[in-house]
Amino acid sequence: MNFDSIGTYTTDVDTAAVSEELHMLVRSGRMRCCWQLPPEEVFELLGVGGHLRAADWAKIGWYGPLEIWRDPEHEVSDILFNGSESDPFFVIQGGAMVNTGVVVHPLWMSWLRCQLLRRSGKLSPMLDDNPDLLMAQGVTDRLRYAVTMPPATPHGISLSVRLLPERWRSLDDLVQAGTITREAADLLLEALACGASVLVSGATGSGKTTLTAAITQAVGRSKRLVMIEDGGELPRSVNSLHVEALDGEGGFSRAVKFALRQKPHYIVVGEVRGSEAIAMLQAAATGHPGIGTIHAGATQGALRNLERMAMLGLAAESGGAGQAAAQIVRSLITSDVVSLIVVQIGQTPGGHRAVLAIEEVLRQGSQGQSGDHFPTGALFRHDPHANALLRVGNVNGAWGLGRL
Repeated sequence: MNFDSIGTYTTDVDTAAVSEELHMLVRSGRMRCCWQLPPEEVFELLGVGGHLRAADWAKIGWYGPLEIWRDPEHEVSDILFNGSESDPFFVIQGGAMVNTGVVVHPLWMSWLRCQLLRRSGKLSPMLDDNPDLLMAQGVTDRLRYAVTMPPATPHGISLSVRLLPERWRSLDDLVQAGTITREAADLLLEALACGASVLVSGATGSGKTTLTAAITQAVGRSKRLVMIEDGGELPRSVNSLHVEALDGEGGFSRAVKFALRQKPHYIVVGEVRGSEAIAMLQAAATGHPGIGTIHAGATQGALRNLERMAMLGLAAESGGAGQAAAQIVRSLITSDVVSLIVVQIGQTPGGHRAVLAIEEVLRQGSQGQSGDHFPTGALFRHDPHANALLRVGNVNGAWGLGRL
């Protein structure tokens, strides 16, 4: 034993060796019959992990029953648990929802929740639990998770985990896979190089983050990115600053304003979902283009969602503003200084994940009312008969007029 910096006893633990042994036990199948037992009993039975404290577990990237599906050969993208102790785990494997039939002792879910919170910094490693964290989300060890506990979910602890890739796909990878064409990818990069902003829109699981990561990796080879997320999901580039949006009202909006002081070429928002929308539009209007994702099923839906979020943000800043706020927001979205491009990604009729449309927002100024149709020009559209993304129009914005 030795003393740490604050004078308390610590135990020397070879956490790397413990982690490797635990992973080996799962891979070998020796833990297959152990998940119905409490964690402490399992650790004692197997002779590993039983002596570890919360501070030790915070150093070990092992997640109990999740390890069953973490190896890439399983082709699992998501792991889901709905809360009841008699419920099995579900996984999304090869794009299909699968009932695994795996049921675990409820104490494993409590242990797993604490381990995710410890490893992602949401829970102090010196504590065993924090009952105030009824709903929590974060990213750790390529796991993007959202976890709840009663009373938020009355039937028990629920869990949703997205397994992030070891290597993010590049634009070249996505071109080869048929997700986007080379011509469309080159146009997006040219748009960003000329000061346009790109909004990637789609439903949950449509591939928004994968496409955004590919774009930022390409842009980040030569430009400085300030990336704002609530979990650090997007990959780093050579000259990128990752900012964690703080919990609470306006956390993302404050982070976007902070980003303006960091000399960014581009401000990247992992998911536009609140008052940060107006901050992004204002930043783009002052020469700091943005890249972001937004939930929507179509281009017009994405723009209406952006408008609604920006109006709420502007109203919160100004204490109201009514129609004036609507005109300000609309004039930003449809202005040459923002030059907004929406990339819609989703599933083709054949079930293949692909870019379905790329449209630029046309100049309109403050004309139009909130909720009106946004003027857009289609640049690319997916043709279901040809099963291909086809060029259907030319750029109208000043950044590419006459060239693209």
